[in-house]
Amino acid sequence: MKKIFLITILVMTFALYCVSAYAAEWPERTINIIVYSSAGGSTDLSNRAIAEGLKKPLGVDVVVSNMPGAMGGTATSYVWTLKHDGYNCFGLSEGYLGQCVLGLHSTTVKDWEIFMVGGTPGIISVKPDSPYQDFKQILDDVKKRPGEVTIATSIPGCIWHIQWLTAKKYGDFNAKFVPYPGSFPSQIAAMSGEIDVVWTGLGEQSEFLRGKKLRPLAVYDTKPLEFAGLTIPPITDFIPELEKVMPIKQFVGFALPADTPKEILDKIADAFKIAMKSEAVKKFSEAVHSQLYGYCGEEARQIASKQQSVFAWLLWDEGIAKISPEEFNIPKP
Repeated sequence: MKKIFLITILVMTFALYCVSAYAAEWPERTINIIVYSSAGGSTDLSNRAIAEGLKKPLGVDVVVSNMPGAMGGTATSYVWTLKHDGYNCFGLSEGYLGQCVLGLHSTTVKDWEIFMVGGTPGIISVKPDSPYQDFKQILDDVKKRPGEVTIATSIPGCIWHIQWLTAKKYGDFNAKFVPYPGSFPSQIAAMSGEIDVVWTGLGEQSEFLRGKKLRPLAVYDTKPLEFAGLTIPPITDFIPELEKVMPIKQFVGFALPADTPKEILDKIADAFKIAMKSEAVKKFSEAVHSQLYGYCGEEARQIASKQQSVFAWLLWDEGIAKISPEEFNIPKP
């Protein structure tokens, strides 16, 4: 018995030594970032920018490729099934947070080490000649005509849809949701008068706001936003109760399985902090009007966990989710 115990200790010690030796030499080859959405969007662009910034501190090439499909579930499954050795990262956004309850993948925030590059704020807008002069007038009209005022927020389950659902829950904003296959067609629908209100991101609305094709009424935040000579008031001026669930905001970046060797995750975290100061990341921020975060480690985990609670339970309460958040031990917000 004593002999078996000693052999077990020796095997474990050797295994730990091998892991440490491997991590000390890491990285020795190209690192891949598999983005779960198509090329050209914020998730893709943020990962291409951070990949450029990571090359120098890591000393190897960092290559980004796109793997859209199954609302992001295809890339999630692909990266998860690969060896957790730091060479394959998962390019994601906050849209990942609903995957578990939507039945797309069984992992949750606790299974990933997330690196948040940034995100653009949500903007609630109307066409220039809309009768609504401020967000309060929309709320008042919705209460007078529940289910008649129409709103578009891009695809169901996206960050803008989730933000609207929080407003619906805490502010009695019971507008009629009209789904579109993306933010751009949602905005076109608002400009043409097909729908009354559009709720998408600043990065997506920016050119329409500058060109006065859309008129902003509120930003999903607790403080006002200055943009293109305009001061956009925070939604909490009209629905103070939303402070309870904030921040619920877009984040784009990448993640690695949480059981990746700690020494490797530490190296990536150090390189990530350097990459966040790179010219490539700065240009990304300016191009899509993204606020830069640079969150990783426990800070990113807490933010993502809190948002996942809101995402998962709202999707479940709305009858959109297929699996109860309780199945994943996700607490109610």
